[in-house]
Amino acid sequence: CELEGNDRLHADYPEVCVPIRALEGIPQRAHSQLVSGHRHDTGEAFHEVQSHFVWCGKRKIIFPNVPGSPAAGAIVATRGLDSAVRGLNIKGKRPDVAIIDDPDTEETAINEKAAEKLEKRIDRGIAGLGGQQRRTARVMITTLQSRSSVSYKYTDPEQKQSFRGRRHKWLIEKPHRIELWEEFVTLKRADYGQKTNRAHEFYLANRKAMDAGAIVCNPHRFTPDESSALEFYFSEVARIGQEAVDTEYDNNPPEISAPIESKITAHHIQKALSGFARKVIPPGCKLLTHTIDVRKTHLHWVVRAWSADGSTYYTIDYGIQTVIGASRGSDEGIELLIYKAILQRHAEFLDTDYHGPDGEVIDFDHITLVDAGWQTQSVYAACITIGPGIFPIMGCGKSAGCVKPNFSAVQKETEDRKPGDGWFLTKQLVTSRIKGIGRKKYVWLVYADADRWKHYEHERWMTGEGQPGRMLIFGQRDPEAHRLGRMSDDERRHQNYAHQVVAEVEVEEVIKGTLTRHFKSKSDTAHFLDASYYGDVGGNMKGVRLLAPVVPQPAKPTKPKRKPKHRIIYDNEP
Repeated sequence: CELEGNDRLHADYPEVCVPIRALEGIPQRAHSQLVSGHRHDTGEAFHEVQSHFVWCGKRKIIFPNVPGSPAAGAIVATRGLDSAVRGLNIKGKRPDVAIIDDPDTEETAINEKAAEKLEKRIDRGIAGLGGQQRRTARVMITTLQSRSSVSYKYTDPEQKQSFRGRRHKWLIEKPHRIELWEEFVTLKRADYGQKTNRAHEFYLANRKAMDAGAIVCNPHRFTPDESSALEFYFSEVARIGQEAVDTEYDNNPPEISAPIESKITAHHIQKALSGFARKVIPPGCKLLTHTIDVRKTHLHWVVRAWSADGSTYYTIDYGIQTVIGASRGSDEGIELLIYKAILQRHAEFLDTDYHGPDGEVIDFDHITLVDAGWQTQSVYAACITIGPGIFPIMGCGKSAGCVKPNFSAVQKETEDRKPGDGWFLTKQLVTSRIKGIGRKKYVWLVYADADRWKHYEHERWMTGEGQPGRMLIFGQRDPEAHRLGRMSDDERRHQNYAHQVVAEVEVEEVIKGTLTRHFKSKSDTAHFLDASYYGDVGGNMKGVRLLAPVVPQPAKPTKPKRKPKHRIIYDNEP
């Protein structure tokens, strides 16, 4: 800490630094420390006064209570911007000043909704920390990541007048001979690959002309490898690109068209309650899909019921199963552990009491799909062992991180391939060394269009009431909680599942002049999303189709048939 070791601070603020240094690295002494000396304000002597301060807090420190010190009893507390700050009060004191350090994240820099949420926290939660009769000053030190970011708005005096924002540039004025610097950048990029130093030599030979007209904010900002701050600046242009330098060093992010994101949120899922309890098969549903996403230590699984008329679909059960014996630090025996975990999960699915609303036994059809993207042979072996009704599945496409095959081209059934709608079956050889799995056995692998089915999954949750293809999740609505604007217990229990289903969202944006759609990851935890869209594929494999609403068409008037004037009779006509 600078207060312990900085001699210049010690000389300027002895009333703060001397008691801290006297602790000698043992913060517990602060509670019983005695100080003597002369008051900072009046010069009067004092003797053995208890300083009583806090120097070991994780989220706050309290400065020494030295008589006459302007900093006596001052509190420095830290909080994350995503933590609860509203009403912050420590020992009866409210904050005098809030210093906000780099509020933007990668999410708020590109997501306007996330930026709006953060802006509300700064303007409401933090701005109101002073209480009813005083204000809390706010200071923000930040770098502009994009033109839609929170930092960009708060440093713009036209948008946030009370902040009086200032944007500082590394390069205040560009050099007159910019074409020389363009040649420098080209040489510098070649230097990185060839391990030469021609760019630096070029600058030294033409320095006077290349420096002319340029003004930098800090002329001393350069490393021993450069001769000036200007050379350092353009070296960074060669290393990370002009757009990155404009953003990170000049606080001038480029103007780009913001991508259009899907509007789906976790709340769409949490509020889509079916009114049925967990494990209840709603009326009209005769098919269950059981899908599993495979991880090293856990299996994420989802069970869904599908109505025959394609009107409403139901998520009736989901969970996380531990892979017994697996550990994060070792792969020993993992093939057999995954194999056994899949067998256990499938057996538990068959043994679970899935029933009708009144407890009646329902004779349902079912299909199980297991993610085979990792430990593929273990999954194949498990499917061979279980037998009919279970298939390994792999999602292919940009969002799945693999080359997308041409699903539409697979139209003709062959000995090794069977076409489907956004999926196809392909025969795969099982080479697992697990005991009991014979040689030259084959399994049918499902290849699925991941981007299409993730889009389909989100559309089902976004479908309004009364529209065909709506997805619901088990749980009861709570009218009282709804009236009070609160989340019900059943809505709250689906929070983890819902956030995983929307961990990737579809984005539409212009890339290199072409309008493209792709899925963007918002979280690394998307296991329930994968298991859920596998269920959509399984439903389609079993004949589930999304029905469009029937719109009656007016009858077309029939025209009377005209009798032919002539009739030709051929020789062979009976």
